[in-house]
Amino acid sequence: MTRNRVINSLSYLSILFLPVLFPLIVWALTGDNPEVHQPAGRAFWVQLLPTIMAVCFLIVLAVSGFYMNNLAHSGWLAIVLVAVLAVIALGSYLYALVRGIQYLVSE
Repeated sequence: MTRNRVINSLSYLSILFLPVLFPLIVWALTGDNPEVHQPAGRAFWVQLLPTIMAVCFLIVLAVSGFYMNNLAHSGWLAIVLVAVLAVIALGSYLYALVRGIQYLVSE
């Protein structure tokens, strides 16, 4: 049980030292142990979420740039999308830190 807590905690806290890659490796290697497999999968998606959102926002910005005639509107859209992305990235980062610490201090 203690070993599972440490691996689960490291899956979330890997956002500090090896984001996305460490939880992906743990997730891939622990298919037979659901106590480690599920938290590693959640940690992987929590850490990958800001990247997915950034790609989506870039696509939205590129497509809207083709259809907007005013450059100022595209600029404001970019500022809003970057602000939303910053909030999502910060939330994801803090969530991963909190969950990693929770796994360490839980019994």
